[in-house]
Amino acid sequence: MMLTALLSAALTTIPAVAAPALPSVDLGEPVPLFLLPAINEDAAVRAVARTQVELADLVGVSPRMPAKAVVLYFFDRNHGGDGIDELGRVQKQMQGKGVQVLAISADTGELGPLASWLDKQKVQVPVLRDEYGVVCSRYGIADASLPLTLVVESSGRLFAVGQPAPAELEASVAAEVAPLIK
Repeated sequence: MMLTALLSAALTTIPAVAAPALPSVDLGEPVPLFLLPAINEDAAVRAVARTQVELADLVGVSPRMPAKAVVLYFFDRNHGGDGIDELGRVQKQMQGKGVQVLAISADTGELGPLASWLDKQKVQVPVLRDEYGVVCSRYGIADASLPLTLVVESSGRLFAVGQPAPAELEASVAAEVAPLIK
């Protein structure tokens, strides 16, 4: 199911469909900028040439490394961790098309277990640590709404929101970013 289709489902009242928990940012509005450290620093260095990722480097007024779209995947190991493999496939599919995929971990506590888990998963997408929940809070994303996928267009505005199942993540994201990468 496409991300915007999920958003449309959220705006209707169909009791049989679990609607995604919408962030506090509206479609078409600028998203809050952030700077977060990467857990898997090598993936961040490959993506943005630094161990910290700043959204303003990719989108907005004067990005250092402009992207046509940025996919933000908010998760924690218990909610959306199973989508990490699929997220890597999304990144491979989007390579060279101007799309940057970033995972934002809402996991708290010691870094060691999370870093070990990511290492075992062989995650190639930069995974950023929002240990204190500052970014999740600014975006209005509660733990109960994880995992949540946002697509941000080059101007820095929210383009799509959704909660596709891991098996649908690649197809959903590809369909949503298609108009942005023409």
